[in-house]
Amino acid sequence: MQKLRVQNFGISLDGYSAGPDQSLDHPFGVGGMALGEWFFPTRTFRRMHNPDWTANVPDHLFGEQDGAVGIDDYFAARGFENVGALITGRNMFGPIRGAWANDDWKGWWGDNPPFHCDVFVLTHHARSSLAMQGGTTFHFVTDGIEAALQRAKTAARGKDVQLGGGVATVRAYLRAGFVDELHLAQSPVLLGSGESLFTGLDLLSLGYRCVERVPSSKTTHLVLARS
Repeated sequence: MQKLRVQNFGISLDGYSAGPDQSLDHPFGVGGMALGEWFFPTRTFRRMHNPDWTANVPDHLFGEQDGAVGIDDYFAARGFENVGALITGRNMFGPIRGAWANDDWKGWWGDNPPFHCDVFVLTHHARSSLAMQGGTTFHFVTDGIEAALQRAKTAARGKDVQLGGGVATVRAYLRAGFVDELHLAQSPVLLGSGESLFTGLDLLSLGYRCVERVPSSKTTHLVLARS
């Protein structure tokens, strides 16, 4: 059955999945890069590595040349299996707010984004679809989360749809009960403020249960699924 999945989604010990003050220099908010320290050294990340969209990742986080294998790489790779389309919020496309001044900004990810499929970006401001190198095409959806999900399922051609974030987007789909599976990587860091993932959400009443818990040296992998 076709699923909507959240994969490789970082969360701090105090419940934040992004730090405050997102900007061009801090795409995950101030301090938010620490949530990806388990992911950056993996072989999966190394094989995706594109200098255009990893410029903000400190060199020391890349790890060994070929990338590390093990628990973290297993979950990182699993997150990309059987994915045919993506949905993201506008902040995952860029830091620009309000109406599009022009079409110059083409995303955080450079000319060859790592998705290689159709990506549906939720926004209040219309923009023409944007085809990139490597098979990624960004589509800008202005008629809500359900419309984006239906378009993404069609584009995925029977494969799963990945919900890429950010936090507000994941919260909206969780609240609506549309997320079938949620993989969180809880890192042993405190952000203090930022974007909280679960505040105001009753996941138990929404039917979610923890079905998998696997610790590694850098994070704890938690998988929630709807019963």
